[in-house]
Amino acid sequence: MDKERVETSTHSFWKLTCDVDTYRKSPQHARHDTPWNAFSPDDVLVCTLWRDQILDIEDDAEGGRLRRFVRLGGKMREWKGPAVAHGREADENLRRAAADKLRVVGYEADPDPASLKRGERKVARFYMDRAHELQRVFGFSGADLVTRLRLEERFQERRGDTIDPGYLFELVSPKGAFPGRQSPPGALANPPEDDEVGLFDQAPTAGLSNAEYARLAVPILIEHVRVQRDGVLQPLTYKDLAERLNRRNKHGEAWAKGLGQVLGTVTEMIDSIATPELEDIPYLTTIVVSGQGKNKGLPGVGISGRWRGYEALSRQEKEAKVFAEYLRILSFGSRWGTVLELLGLTPSDATKAGTSSAGGWGGGESDEHKALKQFIKANPHLVGAEPGWFSEEEYALKSGDEIDVFFRSGHQWIGVEVKSCISDKLERDYERGLYQAIKYAAVLKAQAQVDHPDAPPIVKVFLVLERTLPSRLHRTAEKLGVNVLENISPSA
Repeated sequence: MDKERVETSTHSFWKLTCDVDTYRKSPQHARHDTPWNAFSPDDVLVCTLWRDQILDIEDDAEGGRLRRFVRLGGKMREWKGPAVAHGREADENLRRAAADKLRVVGYEADPDPASLKRGERKVARFYMDRAHELQRVFGFSGADLVTRLRLEERFQERRGDTIDPGYLFELVSPKGAFPGRQSPPGALANPPEDDEVGLFDQAPTAGLSNAEYARLAVPILIEHVRVQRDGVLQPLTYKDLAERLNRRNKHGEAWAKGLGQVLGTVTEMIDSIATPELEDIPYLTTIVVSGQGKNKGLPGVGISGRWRGYEALSRQEKEAKVFAEYLRILSFGSRWGTVLELLGLTPSDATKAGTSSAGGWGGGESDEHKALKQFIKANPHLVGAEPGWFSEEEYALKSGDEIDVFFRSGHQWIGVEVKSCISDKLERDYERGLYQAIKYAAVLKAQAQVDHPDAPPIVKVFLVLERTLPSRLHRTAEKLGVNVLENISPSA
């Protein structure tokens, strides 16, 4: 096993990482000229991470995952001598990094015990293999994390008499090359453009403010909702939205960084126009999701600021909550046009046309769905019905639901829920179909017992798919006992 690299010379460390010469006056002045943080030539802020001030916490909401936090900057009453100037300079650098959206990294270091007794801080050694990206904890998601992990109380116990707490950071895996060392194994030279850190930390491009981008984004998001079909809402990724906003970096590539802040502004705008006539407006920005990483397919971290307790949910619970919100968004229908009007925004021509025509807003029936229903009705043998039986599309149940196709004889009722190829856009819709089949079977059995108490007809319900059921749902279908017919194509 390779020996851990340690640097005991602060002069060598700062020269290596930031090209700062602490001996520029003389070695005797190094005590005053050695910084706690400094900018590298390419404007990366390199910080000293005092190991006695790093807070290690096991996050029960994430299966006991160890998370590490540190407070940097600010001011502490115990500082004396050069520590006062070093602390002030470090705080100024952190403020600049925050204002200019610059990258912040750090190396772990042990303090010299003798200097601590004098109320000073001097590095005994830097650990060159313990380099970390520093992810700032702030905003809605940060507030939820601070409360859940009791970070303020724990830092108060750790840091003592603090005048200004400074900035809170989480130590995370390196995302690129570090000043003064080779790129760490597995580091990303070009971090994903919709990674959750970048969504909130990067500044807008093209000279537009978050508010200006937000006003451009609202009509785009509402138009996207309008064109959905069959009650299936296919989300956009952050990069998709950047493309539609024509938001690009200097290389002409779609630029998703900073869109978390833009979407936060969108939500604030929509909240500001809520009225008794237009109350409980759905959470529109949830339709924008991460395109990669552990939260692929889910909204970004900002969502936890509005949905308290969201971060404590399992992956499946998060998916279910988001999917339910999508149904609310679709059901809001033409009222999204009213939202645009109240915000003083102009809908696209397509949206204007959609408000007066049939369909749209997710409720319109696609040609694919309609064709599959008609095919099943015309071929009753596929589900065990016979040509002479009563049959009807969109059959109304006493629960207020409508089932896609219904067959009835004197002794048997057969219901059919269909999912066309449109459902391939959102795998969750197949799972929804399984539970719809269970619900419709229960309602039909109840109706059969009430309508024919002496001899209730046999009830069967099928889920008919134009494509195939996702492999992860096969076991679910078996456990629930749902009759699934796959690859039923009207064009075959």
